[in-house]
Order: sequence, then structure tokens, then C-alpha cells
Amino acid sequence: MAKPIILYVDDDKMALDAMKFGLEDRGYDVLQAKGGPEAMVLLKTNSPNLIIADLRMAPMNGFDLFKEVKKNPRFAKTPIFFYTGVDDFLSQKYAESLGVDAYLVKPIDLDTLDSIIRGKLGIP
Repeated sequence: MAKPIILYVDDDKMALDAMKFGLEDRGYDVLQAKGGPEAMVLLKTNSPNLIIADLRMAPMNGFDLFKEVKKNPRFAKTPIFFYTGVDDFLSQKYAESLGVDAYLVKPIDLDTLDSIIRGKLGIP
């Protein structure tokens, strides 16, 4: 079986690198995008199995990225997780109303994240 591909979107270079290292160590291929616009460019030529995005990014925040990605029928069933430092009720409720697959608050143990990813992708 091919390695699952995860697109991680964050405007923090250190967070991008840490997540890439941690997820690759757990058997995933990881694409990185330093913000929403870069993610949209990558999605023109890549089809990740799952997308993880920060919320606080400019010029396109995570909510806007979610809406843009879901406009494309190719990604209608692609799970999207928010992984963010924004730990407030209204943001979580809004994410839920959009249909986000998981709302995860930083920091999270990578083994826990791996378990959540595997559960969503149906990987034992």
C-alpha cells in the first residue's frame, strides 16, 4: 500500500518542519504549504489523502482555505483537520458548521494525532 499523503498548511516554518518530521517518522508522505495560497497551488497537481491546516494565517485563514478546497469536487471527500492555537468555543462551532473533520488544539502529542489520522483514513 502506498504511503498516505498529508498536506500540512501553516505559516510558521518551524511548525511545518516539526510536523513534517513527526508525520514522516510515522509513515506518511508530507507536503508542506506556507499558507493558503501556496496550498491551493499544490492542490492543482497533488491529491493528498488528508489536509491539516492552521487557522491563523494571512492572507487566507484556515476557514477560507477550507471553503476554497471544498469548492473543488476532487476534494469533496478529502478530510480536513484544523490544528490551531485558537481554543475558543465560537471558532470550534464555526468549524463544525463548515464540516471540518477534526478541530485539534496545539500542542498535540504526535502519537495522538497519528491515531486520529489513522482512524479517519481507515488505516489499522
